[in-house]
Amino acid sequence: MEIAEELAKKQKAISVTEFFEKNRHLLGFDNKQKALLTCVKEAVDNSLDACEELGHMQQKNKEEVSLPEITVEIKSVSDNYQILDEKNNVAQMMVQKNNYSILYKGTTQDKSMKSGRVSLSFGDITFTIEENNGKLSVSMNGSPLRIKKTAPIFMIKVMDNGPGILPSKIPDIFGRMLYGSKFQTMKQSRGQQGIGIHSAVLYSQLTTGKPAKIISKISSQKKATLMRVQINITKNEPDVVDKEETSDFPYEHGTAIELELEGLYTGGNKSVDEYIRRTAIVNPAATIHYTNPEGAKTTFKRVTGALPKEPVEIKPHPQGLEIGIFMRILKNSTERTLASVLEKELSRVSRAVAESVIDGVGLDRKMKPVDVDRAQANSILKALQSMDLMRPQTDCLSPIGIEELEKSLKSEFKPEFVKAIQRKPDVYRGMPFQIEVAVAYGGNISSEKASLWRFANKIPLLYDSSSCAMTQSFLSIDFSRYGIKVENRVPIGNMVFVIHMVSVWVPYTNESKSAIANYPIITKEIKLALQELVRSLSGFLNKKHRSSLFTERINLFDKYGIELAFSLSKLIDIDEKKIRAKIQSLLDKKRGEVEQHVIETLNSNEVVSSKIESDSSAHDSEEGQ
Repeated sequence: MEIAEELAKKQKAISVTEFFEKNRHLLGFDNKQKALLTCVKEAVDNSLDACEELGHMQQKNKEEVSLPEITVEIKSVSDNYQILDEKNNVAQMMVQKNNYSILYKGTTQDKSMKSGRVSLSFGDITFTIEENNGKLSVSMNGSPLRIKKTAPIFMIKVMDNGPGILPSKIPDIFGRMLYGSKFQTMKQSRGQQGIGIHSAVLYSQLTTGKPAKIISKISSQKKATLMRVQINITKNEPDVVDKEETSDFPYEHGTAIELELEGLYTGGNKSVDEYIRRTAIVNPAATIHYTNPEGAKTTFKRVTGALPKEPVEIKPHPQGLEIGIFMRILKNSTERTLASVLEKELSRVSRAVAESVIDGVGLDRKMKPVDVDRAQANSILKALQSMDLMRPQTDCLSPIGIEELEKSLKSEFKPEFVKAIQRKPDVYRGMPFQIEVAVAYGGNISSEKASLWRFANKIPLLYDSSSCAMTQSFLSIDFSRYGIKVENRVPIGNMVFVIHMVSVWVPYTNESKSAIANYPIITKEIKLALQELVRSLSGFLNKKHRSSLFTERINLFDKYGIELAFSLSKLIDIDEKKIRAKIQSLLDKKRGEVEQHVIETLNSNEVVSSKIESDSSAHDSEEGQ
């Protein structure tokens, strides 16, 4: 046998699930803290998308609209241990109260302990667990093994009042990676790749061996369906462990998913708590009920009763097409003629433009699309891209909105100043996108340095900030030019900046969706938006400073009013009490005007008005007199 023939025996295809099983760090599971966050994020993103889709369908049907209501609950359910011999990891053991569970070679056995001892059998292998004065020991077929405590096990439950899922679709939606409805569509949505919730199910399965529990209800007239699903990793196919009907669902329709997985719960800016908080801010139409692992319950109430604008699906724009994708469009189109496929399958290509391009490259307008070869397709595409076509439609985007974003920030921080700016839509690689930025200053913000909150398609981005185009654009702004003090390029002060990008296809740097790629047109739009925003903030801070100086001057007169009245009475021979009363009257009048204007400023988010400045000039002349 030749060497090549011997090597060929080892060559085989692998499923996408097998690939991500070995490379789960690509999906955001590179540490336990991030893993817990990623699983919650993927489930919540799916719930928000589903709820908004339901609401938009109800609007079209002129029905009562169900606004999004999401419940997120995280519980610590057990301690987790590795069981090891001298060479490697033998099994995993989970302890929940008095119940002991062992995962060995993909099979799980569990039993309650009685009299400090319990045995679990896997064929000819028996594990014996003993507890003595709170200390655990494990042996396998009588031979003692080492145990090592690892990350605890958490139960995550995410429930929504969305449309629910057909029972026949539940296995594929949760148990087949790269299965979904969003990858092919050219409109804004939180999900993109058909990987998210499947990756959470996969991680849960890998770390605890337990299937995902899904409950779905599609109508008030029908019972909910409960199904437990695992992923067949070798085949990338779903395995349904069991299925039954249940009445245990609080909404007329919706979906709930429960996962048990290894994780680590901590606080801070990269925690699940912070993700939920920021998600509520950029989804002002949603109410989110959140219970953290410590049992603390928080409800983030919606601040608007209107759903965001529904994004409309568009066709690919020639400007962003590569030749391979264009050829696939030609081969798969159901249109009969070349002119028709250019008009119907591409965005912003009219019949006249299509015929002009076809004539220009010397082809027949009635030519069948499947008969176009690579050279001809390349000529057509280059001709289209050389034309000054209209930009892609922007109704495929659904931004937060200036008013809604400002309203959310006011509700969260009660700031002295808040401002949001929305840029006009632009295009990268033929993909429409839009940038929104906002800043909140003062109020409940306690940080000494400015914080940057990054979002993409209404999803908080908590990791990989240094490699993100948003962070790089933010740090490239010279805030000192606007009179704002900085330290290491970061503004000093109790302020929060928000940068949000919406697009039909967000250019994430990896599958974990934590950072935006550095496209020049994207960074340009972010910088222009930030510069306009910082100008507004600078104006507020400058006028606030002038107002505080004016108040100090009033207080100075107040402090030395008695001495001033005494001196003036000696100079001009007028009763000291009359002079003191006049000074006090002027000070009270000016102080009241300043306080009134400050209140108006805080309520309207406008800077202290120009009237204060004119008052200051008038006061200067009075002082001179």
